[in-house]
Amino acid sequence: MISAQNISYKYPENGGFKLKDVSITLERGTFAALAGPNGAGKTTLIKILAGLINGYEGEVSLEGKNIKKYSAGEFARRVSYIPQAESYVFDFTIYDIVAMGRRPYINEAGILKSSDRDAIDSALRAFELFEKRGRKYGSLSGGEKRMVLIARAMAQEAGILLMDEPTTFLDLQHGSALMEKLLLLNESGRTVLMISHDINLAAEYIKRMVLIKDGAVVFDGPAQEAIDRDRLKQIYGVDNFVVQENSVTGRKNVFLVPGSKR
Repeated sequence: MISAQNISYKYPENGGFKLKDVSITLERGTFAALAGPNGAGKTTLIKILAGLINGYEGEVSLEGKNIKKYSAGEFARRVSYIPQAESYVFDFTIYDIVAMGRRPYINEAGILKSSDRDAIDSALRAFELFEKRGRKYGSLSGGEKRMVLIARAMAQEAGILLMDEPTTFLDLQHGSALMEKLLLLNESGRTVLMISHDINLAAEYIKRMVLIKDGAVVFDGPAQEAIDRDRLKQIYGVDNFVVQENSVTGRKNVFLVPGSKR
């Protein structure tokens, strides 16, 4: 459905390569996690897929067509990007923020149709925000803001969700609840690629994991194969952890061993 082929990119400021000949294809219905050390190039890759960074070598195609050939509206009806954080000059309400997801569907006058309002209300209810919809975005906690941004993406009704660390700022309860919602969205047909530093949480819900180190893909396959001690030691450069099965789910998890050799 969306594919990046031989992508290389370096930031103009320092001239150093951030991505080196990266290729990744997301078939329709994929639910995948993008993981790796800080600075490995994860956010850069996902922004390129989202059409937010230009000047790269290689090609990104959506449904067999170069993304540069789509109009902004056409692309936004197909691909939604959820950043780590979002700031606004004006302090909009939760409803206003989620309603912004309907921009690809409304005319220049910005008038919402009944179908737009239905999509907004559905997204608000799905993320338990409907009763709070009049609250100001600036008054929310970091976790609440994250849920609003994801609800905005749901209201956008794009088939592909590209998410930069969606569980950041979420506590244990809300993090697992979010993953359950993403799993349901995926099972309903959405394609999801999310950056995650929580390998254990990702491994419990996601079948595919893509690992990046120093701007290159070093693993792309089943999540349970990604959680291998030697592989993770090579990628993260530490060995103060063990890999064991979760006694309830049977899936492999990573456990820190404090005080052991780093």
